[in-house]
Amino acid sequence: MSGRSGGSANRSDNRPGSSRFDVAVVCPPGLEDLCRAELKALGIKPKTGTTGLIEFTGNARQLYTANVWSRIAGRILVRVATFRATDFQHLQDHAMRIDWDRWVPSGFAPKFRISTNASRLYHTKAIAQRLHQVSLPPSLGEPEQLFVVRIERNTVTISADSSGQALHQRPWRTDIGAAPLRPTMAAGLLRAVGWNGAVPLVDPFCGSGTIGIEAALSALGLPPGGEREFAFHLWPGFEPGSWASVAATVAAAQEAAAQIDLPPIELSDRDASAVAAAEANAERAEVAHHLNIERRVVAHVPGRTGPGLVATNPPYGRRMGAGTEASRLSGLYKRLGAVVRERLPGYGLAVATSDPSLARRADGRMDRVAGIRHGGLRVGFYHRPAGAASGAEGAVAPTTDASTNETNS
Repeated sequence: MSGRSGGSANRSDNRPGSSRFDVAVVCPPGLEDLCRAELKALGIKPKTGTTGLIEFTGNARQLYTANVWSRIAGRILVRVATFRATDFQHLQDHAMRIDWDRWVPSGFAPKFRISTNASRLYHTKAIAQRLHQVSLPPSLGEPEQLFVVRIERNTVTISADSSGQALHQRPWRTDIGAAPLRPTMAAGLLRAVGWNGAVPLVDPFCGSGTIGIEAALSALGLPPGGEREFAFHLWPGFEPGSWASVAATVAAAQEAAAQIDLPPIELSDRDASAVAAAEANAERAEVAHHLNIERRVVAHVPGRTGPGLVATNPPYGRRMGAGTEASRLSGLYKRLGAVVRERLPGYGLAVATSDPSLARRADGRMDRVAGIRHGGLRVGFYHRPAGAASGAEGAVAPTTDASTNETNS
């Protein structure tokens, strides 16, 4: 590759194939604590991070493991270089020391995703042009290796994306509605309220089935992305032995899952197209036989005794359109709460919504257990544990539900 001098800038230990990597795990802002706990459960020691970012230092096996098994992370980066630059000459001088061959596979082109804050260098297109001059030209149709470049107060951090396709883009999830809930958010909701597959789960506004499918995969102990490939598979320093160790954990999980009988996971929606999408997604995720998916309104959710959880993402505000009356939404949430109290009295209730007043319309004892900022919205996760149902009024009304889709994220 032209314009390279062979040495690595400042972080020479972070080459693929080396013993240690400085890793940055990108997760939905607001779910950092949940993602950190997830990494700890994977045998990784996370450091204190910043908003939407958790860092750790680990080996190749840990890097591969985080990509395969994290349900909340959206992308996993490896730090390539960090340096100060107040002008383009400084930028190019340091970037020339990076051995780009160690990160860009043969036949690939680098792609630079750049953001800046309070820095002398701020023109992102000009920054990308300078980086291409010392690495490789932009793609002319070749596949790309993504590099994330952050310039904060004149400090440049260049990171290589190890994931490839974003981790929230699950391979099974190709049928989606107009406002889909990201699987990472669904996983975060389930983790925040402590659902672990020990009790039944009901989602009466299932949309394309994301909450239920994530629940099944998690309870079965299966990787969220199946057997997808990652960017690191093509790195010149890819370690087959380390990958074989991680792949063995996937094979063992698949074998164990075949022996697991899950409690009922019931999904429903009034929209026939949403039900069809949920069924198709569940088939691709290979969990359809663990789910019961039906078309029905919330008022027709069947009753059950015993403990369980209703986890759902009903319509709210922006998702419903400007012309939707607030009273209609209020009535919908009130109806949801009434159904849970009267037909599922032993169940807890978990709701994702941008409007806390709607959550508490469903049940006055709902507490906010987590929240995220996404797509310009502040979405909260609200939870009322089983056995703590309020005495809020609410009747199970006839079939007048507002149309449903999953949250815009």
